[in-house]
Amino acid sequence: MGTSREQRLREKLKEEIGVSSWKGLIPETLTKSLFLVSKGLDLVEVGVQVALDNTGEVKKWIEGGLLVRPTKEQIAAWESYGSLFRFIIVAPFVFFQEYTASEN
Repeated sequence: MGTSREQRLREKLKEEIGVSSWKGLIPETLTKSLFLVSKGLDLVEVGVQVALDNTGEVKKWIEGGLLVRPTKEQIAAWESYGSLFRFIIVAPFVFFQEYTASEN
């Protein structure tokens, strides 16, 4: 489960998850701080590991294609369809996942 510090961080980040359209995330792309998180990863866990500076785990996710910068094609699709995203900020980064209103 992790240390008490990890648990407190996990709870804090769970409370900070937001929902936004692509247009709400656009300013973050200008700073290159936006990362798309695979549906196979827990958004909060990504935030926790980044906040704890667990570079080994983060590097594994990046190398495995589970944590990526959005492509121009993805951005064009999101702009066309008005997609929704769950996001979490772990400064200076913003991590986001595609989201549908039916998800809890």
